[in-house]
Amino acid sequence: MPIDTDPPLVLMVCIDALRYDCVNWQPETPYFEKIGLPRRLTTPTLDAIGNESVRFQRAVAPAGYTPLSLATTLTGVYADTHGVVDFQNTTCRADVRPLGSLFKRLGWRTCSVWGPEFFKGIGLARDVDHVFNDEAVLLDLLDSGPPEPTFAFVHLNDVHHPYVFNYWDDPRADNRDFELMMLLQFGLWVDLEKREFIDASGRRAPFDQWSQLIATPGPPEAIPNRLGNLFKCYLHGIQKFDQTRLAAFVERLKAGGWWDRAVVVFFADHGEVIWPTVPWTLGHGKLVCEQLMRVPLTIKAPGIAPRDVRTLVGLVDLVPTVLALAGADLTPGTLPYELAGRSLLPAIEHDRPVQNDYYHEGWSVLVAEQKRKPALYQRAIRTQDDRKFLFSGDLLDPAQFESLAEDDFLQYAIERALGEMVYPPTEAAVRQHLVNGMSRRDVAAGLAAQVPRYRRFDLKTDPFEERGQPMEPGRPGWDEYLRQLKRMVDLRGQPCYVDESTELPADEERELLRHLGELGYVEAT
Repeated sequence: MPIDTDPPLVLMVCIDALRYDCVNWQPETPYFEKIGLPRRLTTPTLDAIGNESVRFQRAVAPAGYTPLSLATTLTGVYADTHGVVDFQNTTCRADVRPLGSLFKRLGWRTCSVWGPEFFKGIGLARDVDHVFNDEAVLLDLLDSGPPEPTFAFVHLNDVHHPYVFNYWDDPRADNRDFELMMLLQFGLWVDLEKREFIDASGRRAPFDQWSQLIATPGPPEAIPNRLGNLFKCYLHGIQKFDQTRLAAFVERLKAGGWWDRAVVVFFADHGEVIWPTVPWTLGHGKLVCEQLMRVPLTIKAPGIAPRDVRTLVGLVDLVPTVLALAGADLTPGTLPYELAGRSLLPAIEHDRPVQNDYYHEGWSVLVAEQKRKPALYQRAIRTQDDRKFLFSGDLLDPAQFESLAEDDFLQYAIERALGEMVYPPTEAAVRQHLVNGMSRRDVAAGLAAQVPRYRRFDLKTDPFEERGQPMEPGRPGWDEYLRQLKRMVDLRGQPCYVDESTELPADEERELLRHLGELGYVEAT
């Protein structure tokens, strides 16, 4: 089923942090139902893309944060092979060929459009001819002659926090509800001239730092309402992005005559999770929960009729799929390693599974002054019949207990023992044990005992993973997955750490940290 156009274009578009249930063609909406909110998204561009494409209703990402997820997606192998698990201090192994490099070796022109933090340090733009920060430059290149076979990867960050407030006064979008929504939901007034929010006490914050004004935890009874309001902001951001930047991008592709003859893959690298224990934030990261792992995925190609695919598929499958659609199937021995992904053509043609299960992993994301080696937090296996087998936490190192400041110890112990983010209620409860005289060693041991290291879930009946059961040897059907998880846990020493020759210069690192601060990964400076 390779494309037969002259010249061919293979275009992969990643919409960062777009939840699987926030596209209108996805039939499953458990979170909307949980909070009693009807899904009525005004997203004509995403709707039209879905109408022209194969829609994968059960696609999963390899990780819940961008560097690791994109590294696996663009190489077709997991972190034990490609080596990327962090933003700054790991990089793609020299013998691993990202998709741009593979197309370059086929003689294609190769292009990437993405922010500086995603390619300078982690090696995913290896052998790429053109790297841009603006898709308009890519479109100009495509429209300039003579045309030639082109592979392009485009990463769009607009759905990511801070939820595209830069579009909320854009005349191309429907902004009639903007000021009223912010006032009713968060008690914030809008100063469009200064592009700032103002709260009831007169405090101000720019649009891209809006969460500073609502980040104070409220009483427990206020949590559901605050979460629902924040989720509505996220949904509005998706609509603004769809009506502005995404619409303009697709319109340019159509105007240039590229749209109908291209292979076009749209996907999200991960979702966005709403935490019931945190009253003010959405987010993503090292956790491998269903809200982060499920992602939207569509593939449009000449000669392939639009349809829905229900079988479980993974982003790890995109490398062999895209190559097959381009007429470049990899024969055994082409690469010095075996791809973990499989071509999705059988799924596209017959809705037939190409893999029995998919693997997820979550590592710490340490940046700036926290440049310690990443640590494993969660790994999981997700099966075709919607079972999930989860490993949580990491081994605690008692040698570090006494050398850490108390706050650092609490974060270290809670995260490593539970495999979860630190939240103020958890931290306060654990701190009280120290006040009462419990040793740090006993605190860590008690935390580690709270959550079984291995658990299983039935995602069909428990999509929010609230009823996990401990995995015990001897249970029918579990032993093999338990062995697989333990084997993958044993690979936690496999990241490919950056050496001095590949470290970023100081000015580029400052720019990287500034950009990561805008996205909420580090404290903005």
